[in-house]
Amino acid sequence: MRLATNSPQIDTQLPVPPDVSSIGRPWGGVTVQIHHWRAAGSVISPALDHDILAMRLAGHAALEQRRLGKIHRSLVVPGNLGLHPRHVESRWSWDRPGSIVVSRIPQSLLIEAAEVVLRQPGEQHVLCNCFGVRDAFAETVLFTLAREIQLDAHPAQRLIAESLSCALAAHLVYRFNVRHANACASVKGLHPRALGRVLDFLHESTGAVSLQDMADIAQVSRFHFARMFKLSTGETAMAYLERIRLLRARELLLSGEYSVASIAAQLGFADQSHFGRRFRRYFGCSPREYGQREPWAGRKGPPEGPALPQGWRPATFGAVVPPQWENFVRREQ
Repeated sequence: MRLATNSPQIDTQLPVPPDVSSIGRPWGGVTVQIHHWRAAGSVISPALDHDILAMRLAGHAALEQRRLGKIHRSLVVPGNLGLHPRHVESRWSWDRPGSIVVSRIPQSLLIEAAEVVLRQPGEQHVLCNCFGVRDAFAETVLFTLAREIQLDAHPAQRLIAESLSCALAAHLVYRFNVRHANACASVKGLHPRALGRVLDFLHESTGAVSLQDMADIAQVSRFHFARMFKLSTGETAMAYLERIRLLRARELLLSGEYSVASIAAQLGFADQSHFGRRFRRYFGCSPREYGQREPWAGRKGPPEGPALPQGWRPATFGAVVPPQWENFVRREQ
């Protein structure tokens, strides 16, 4: 399958302007836009002539979606996907800050994908109305596209965007076609209220936390909790905890106000050496090297790009998205 480089791009604006967009840069295929919601709110997306695949990038929130006469309420975490079919109005409301990436898929691209992948006239394809699903392939593609529009334009960017757009379109018409019986099966995991209590606890904690502590908060057995948490978030509870603490450590390093030893102690690492090993695994350098090499260290966050509100936390999913990809999410210190 080869994308025609002269395919029309979607350049119409949604009701709420995005913080970052692929519109206006050398780009091909899917239009990609990032919205940083800085508070609770709601938005109405009118019926459009193209399909939209949206994914949570940062922050967990209680989300209500309304489409095609259906109401869906759930706790969403980074990686949760929503598919909005064309010609359908969609209403969202959420209860706290967060960040999403929206991919707007040209109809011509999906028609071409359907003809190649499904061996059927492309005009006959219809994508499902999905409220909250997990799909490792789509998550990886959207994370990569979101990262690209956070970078300065470069010679390979258009080819990257076109190639990923072709792959995403082919995957969608195969995996999320209305003829696929289980295309939009909901994520099975912890009850949303239990998951919300655990996530709030993890983001606020600084001391030692055990699997039993989290299971007690969720009010389930330790073994059931471990399995359900991974189904809900895409990673183990201890991996999730370590990651958010390392991201917090990065913030403290960039503030220039704390020593490596004090950061390690504040965030519950066994010692400075253990902290250094884990930090290097995630960010590719030691904590000291990271603080020295970043040009905005000691300032109020990076000089470019929209800043996210306090409390937002980017997320990745174990082997699906490498830890170093978290760097594309900008945060306010």
